[in-house]
Amino acid sequence: METIQDWGALGEIIGGLAVLFTIFYLALQLRRSTRATHRQTYQAAADSVARFALDLAHDPELQGLFRIGLRSPETLSEPDLFRAFSVLDAYRALMESFYLHNLEFDEVLSQERWQRILSRILSTPGGALYWKNRKWQYHAQFASYMDSLARDLSPEAAVVESGR
Repeated sequence: METIQDWGALGEIIGGLAVLFTIFYLALQLRRSTRATHRQTYQAAADSVARFALDLAHDPELQGLFRIGLRSPETLSEPDLFRAFSVLDAYRALMESFYLHNLEFDEVLSQERWQRILSRILSTPGGALYWKNRKWQYHAQFASYMDSLARDLSPEAAVVESGR
């Protein structure tokens, strides 16, 4: 015959299972929410990079200055070199944001894309000069990452890249 204690034990088992189910469900929802937030943040950053490129494209003078600053910075006056490096400041700030975001979410594929872009910039005389003079202003992990990209560049690659 069933006693009140038997019913109580059954209730405890059912309650324990309900708690486990609730924890599992909340963990699943949290994972979905985190993934959605990650994608939204990534999309917002990608939109910022696109806006940056469009803004640069709409200013032919600044675009030309930026190109010369990368290819032959020694030909620019100090104020023009500062302007060219300011464009790189804005771009590198976006890249740093991407890097730290990708690091947090272990996003390898998109980081490979940015790695190619950053390597190409570092391979130019102006990009190398910029990084030498301004790397102190970036997050230590990003600076270490950029240093590793710079070390990976061969002198031959730098010559080829700077000619483009």
